[in-house]
Amino acid sequence: MSRRPVQREGPSPLEWVETAVRLLRSAPPGALLCYYFGSATCLLGLLYFWADMSRGAYAAEHLTESAFQAAGLYVWMKCWQAVFLAKLRAHLFMEAEPPWTGARVGRLILTQAALQPAGLFLRFIAANLLLPYIWTYSVFAGIAILGDGQEPSLRVVLRRAIREAGLWWRQTHLALLCLFGFALFIWLNVNIVATLLPQMARMFLGVESPFTRDGAVMFNTTFFAATFAATYLCFDPVRKAVFLVRHFQGQSLQSGEDLRVELRTLRQRSGLAVAALLLATTLLAGSMNSVRAETAPTSPPSTAQVNPKSLGNSLDQVLERREYAWRFPRQTKAEVEQKGWLSGFFDSIAKTFAKWYKNIQAWLKKLGDWFRRDRNREEEKEITAPFHLEWSTVARGVLIILGIALIALTVVMYWRSRGKRAETVLAEAASAVPDLTQETVTADQLPEDGWTRLGRELMERGELRLALRAFYLASLAHLGERDYIRLARHKSNHDYDRELQRRARGNSGLLDAFDENLLVFESAWYGDHMVTEGTLQGFSQNLERIRAC
Repeated sequence: MSRRPVQREGPSPLEWVETAVRLLRSAPPGALLCYYFGSATCLLGLLYFWADMSRGAYAAEHLTESAFQAAGLYVWMKCWQAVFLAKLRAHLFMEAEPPWTGARVGRLILTQAALQPAGLFLRFIAANLLLPYIWTYSVFAGIAILGDGQEPSLRVVLRRAIREAGLWWRQTHLALLCLFGFALFIWLNVNIVATLLPQMARMFLGVESPFTRDGAVMFNTTFFAATFAATYLCFDPVRKAVFLVRHFQGQSLQSGEDLRVELRTLRQRSGLAVAALLLATTLLAGSMNSVRAETAPTSPPSTAQVNPKSLGNSLDQVLERREYAWRFPRQTKAEVEQKGWLSGFFDSIAKTFAKWYKNIQAWLKKLGDWFRRDRNREEEKEITAPFHLEWSTVARGVLIILGIALIALTVVMYWRSRGKRAETVLAEAASAVPDLTQETVTADQLPEDGWTRLGRELMERGELRLALRAFYLASLAHLGERDYIRLARHKSNHDYDRELQRRARGNSGLLDAFDENLLVFESAWYGDHMVTEGTLQGFSQNLERIRAC
């Protein structure tokens, strides 16, 4: 019977998807927060760009500025996705995340900005069958994983990504096919929910909208772009986690990383508690500021005369804003192209930089006015009531002091726990022997020799029932290494028996020995049969027959 090594065949695609979902569920909150912080802002900006360019009255005037912003948002999203994958990779490899130094952040931005934009065009070409699409997507998925700023050059990242893209083509195609079906159902659900929401608002809340008066208004390009964006946010983290699991198993073929990871256990992190503490401090400080603003005396209305000319200029400036330009008639092509395309391009760039300069000046002016207003308010308080303190000021000061103290205490406890981390890892590695009394123990937690050694130790201690289970798991590990069965947590003993009968149909000696041991094990482990040394001796003889086949 011919056998193919497990390393060349690779795991099943469903196991990749299952591991990816489990990885996302156990990942620290900061990882998904980084992903959605980068992806959601980019998609919102691209949706606004889509709607503005398709319906805006002055779209042609700020086309260059909007295009630059859309390109910057795409690079922004890819950088944050690389940060998300770096955090998820550290969680999967069970190792401390490398520090985010300035040099590492710079390398990350340079790698993603230099390589990822080409993926937009190459994936489009590959979708038209000029290049293998799965291979192309795998290369850029590897760039997102490897380009986290730790590699010294772009050439190393690209070479490693291309090399890993050639692993397990069949499994990669099947995994992406499963995820495509998952994405299709998500998109259908998003469309159904978005269609029913206006009707439910009208039925339960009495809110009438253009969508309830004419349902066909909803079905336009902007609506479908929004549903595709929502589907991407739900589907893309799972896809990236699948490629990260694929990268992990590809690394394990050479470095044996999976053996080291199996010796460690999951640890919870304190990032969620710190985020909740900061959020509570911000909300309480904001409530104090709102109470103080409500209690402040209001100035009497001004009775100065309004200049009609300045009022007209102000109205023109307000009406020229982008939010009021949706209903205006679009400019014709002749009005836009009065100048040449090259001069128009440089004029639009100059207008963009001038607008940014004016915005920066306005922000600085507002900041200076805020500082001067706060200083004048404090001086008025000292003049009017030098020996009186408002309760809101005292409460805010006490709250800030308590918040700083709690943050300092959290940081100190975190650093103290990091000092004990190495000792904890060593202790966990020393105590990584599976507990055979638990039903969650699987045969792939130890190699065949490890189960056999554990069974002999249990026999010496007189724990014959546990020794019988250790020998049975040794037989399963042996069959898994020989490719007669595929070990999985969800499979039962009879599933293994049926799988063995399919793959070893002509090997009657192997089937008989395994069936006899399976009957003895289930009678003793799940029944009331006593385990004696004679029982273990017969079980060991059948185990030797299994090994000899």
